[in-house]
Amino acid sequence: MIERRRRWFRDMPARMALKLFNRPRVRIILGRKYSDALRIHQPALPRLSGIDAKIVAGLEKDGVYITTVDALNLADGHIVIEEARKLSEAFADEARERVANGEVFVIVPPDRIIDHPSIYLFGLQDRLLDIAESYIGLPPAYDGVTVNYTVADGREISTRKWHRDWEDRRMLKVALYLHDVDEDGGPFQMIRRHDMHQNDEVGFDYELADDAALTATLGATYSDDIVSCCGPAGTVIFTDTARFFHRGKPATGRDRMAIFFSYFAQQPRHPFLCERTGMQRRDILRLAEPLPRRQQRAALWRQYLSIALRIIPPASL
Repeated sequence: MIERRRRWFRDMPARMALKLFNRPRVRIILGRKYSDALRIHQPALPRLSGIDAKIVAGLEKDGVYITTVDALNLADGHIVIEEARKLSEAFADEARERVANGEVFVIVPPDRIIDHPSIYLFGLQDRLLDIAESYIGLPPAYDGVTVNYTVADGREISTRKWHRDWEDRRMLKVALYLHDVDEDGGPFQMIRRHDMHQNDEVGFDYELADDAALTATLGATYSDDIVSCCGPAGTVIFTDTARFFHRGKPATGRDRMAIFFSYFAQQPRHPFLCERTGMQRRDILRLAEPLPRRQQRAALWRQYLSIALRIIPPASL
């Protein structure tokens, strides 16, 4: 109870900022600034070809594109998967203990990922930034990486319920499976119907959604468009988790281990609802300092916000 109250007070500034940003006059101003930014940046967008262009087209059409590390030929893909797999397996017993003690969203502790910088740096390669920028329409921010561990207890809780992410109007998540994932292994799922009720004209509201809410928002046949992203180790999933409802299907057959890289615009609509990986800013700064300017700006996106936005503490995980 004490911890819950502490989190409530800690998150109060972020909740107040979200309410302010959804006031009618503020929505209009933010919407106009966003439209102008998209228009101005459009000529500078990367020119994609091959599978990269297909990924962006798939995101625009369905909100998801599924492929493999081998098909993408991503640099160091298999090395990163192997490193993250070893981290996850070493964390397995602790993850199950945390779940048994009531924790609902379990990730490999960020300080352990920092000891393996190649996992974090993998998400900053130019090719992934090009895909993110082309889809988002603006220079991308990189919110880092999580290595998710889903215990196969069959419970539909937390991110295993249908929801949308709240950081920005558009987002890109890139997921890598560390082992084979079938329907019983807790695959990532999304509904390829865009939620038309979330925009600057009507505002943004974030709640976990049950069948009634999904029916009201997406239509009675929404289940026809549920995509279960099953696949072998090395499967790569590109998806927009802001515009589309998604979840991790409750795992029943075996635990699921996956890496998630996260991107949004460098001036996100809700910067106070970002920084969801739990990584420390000092660690990110240390990793980003020797990188080229583009990668620095993506990783250190908070430094380019206004002072008023920087002083709002991010909501807790």
